[in-house]
Amino acid sequence: MHKRASISIVVVLAFIVVSANLQIYVVRDSAGGTVFWKEGEAFLFLGTSQTGYRFSYLKYPFVAASEYFYVPTQPNAERASSVVIRVTPATIERDVLDYGDDTSETVAFLTPFDDGFYAMCKGAVLCKWSGSGFSPATQEEERRHGGLDRLIRGGTKDKSVNGWQVRNAGSSPGYRFEVQLGDKLMLLIQNHAHDAREYPWISVDLLRQGQAPEKLYNRNETPRRVTRAEYDLIFQGATQAKP
Repeated sequence: MHKRASISIVVVLAFIVVSANLQIYVVRDSAGGTVFWKEGEAFLFLGTSQTGYRFSYLKYPFVAASEYFYVPTQPNAERASSVVIRVTPATIERDVLDYGDDTSETVAFLTPFDDGFYAMCKGAVLCKWSGSGFSPATQEEERRHGGLDRLIRGGTKDKSVNGWQVRNAGSSPGYRFEVQLGDKLMLLIQNHAHDAREYPWISVDLLRQGQAPEKLYNRNETPRRVTRAEYDLIFQGATQAKP
């Protein structure tokens, strides 16, 4: 009897030790952004950031319980990035902005003006979209636009700003809208989640008359299991906290 009890204790202890050392790797993709359009031209500023979590099998039940009660789990790694897509009847331009693990490099208060898109960059600096990234505005541009004062700080859903129509991509479950760019070109933006408890899943499709839809963006925020190799590749070079 004592021998069986001893074996059971050893098995349980071995299970605990193994569970405490084996790691689970989870990645969550960001989804959504803002769409601007006017006169047959559209700009889409969309998130592509990723957040990484790693924890032991022993800790997993506590993580699952926290998520169930809407208590966020602290990430172990982050990589901030976004994609800017410009669409016209004649061309599609795509630029990826990778900020690494420095989330302070991302821009805020993105606002369209008659001469381009402006925002607040790191250090509370007025910056302008240059076609491949954000660069500090010139003194003349600062003077013309009043520095940061005229940047939009509130929500932009269903607004018109300086001649541009503005909508947030995927602001609520089931939300979808169309952007007409000429007679034969249209963008379809939609959130495939249908319940507030679901993670956003945002897609952008380019629809051309007589052609199959072209997927420009497709991001699902539902956390997904990955291998350690995949996790390390995604967050290569990023500062990672210990579990």
